[in-house]
Amino acid sequence: MANFCYDCTKDVLGVDPTWNDFAFAPSGGFFPPSGAEDEFWKVLCEGCGVIVVDRKGKKVDDILLSFSERIEDEEPES
Repeated sequence: MANFCYDCTKDVLGVDPTWNDFAFAPSGGFFPPSGAEDEFWKVLCEGCGVIVVDRKGKKVDDILLSFSERIEDEEPES
């Protein structure tokens, strides 16, 4: 099944972009409700490829991602 982000829903499908496949839906949509407004998800959009989206299914700017990168803990040396 093909999934489309906000922009591709508007540009490729020509429908209301708020109906995109990656938008958060309070009734149990694509993403589970967590309450955090600043969460991002890496997804596969049929039009864009692998991208990062917000709760509205909109692509997240690279600059914003650089400020919110996950810092992984280094493994302790043995």
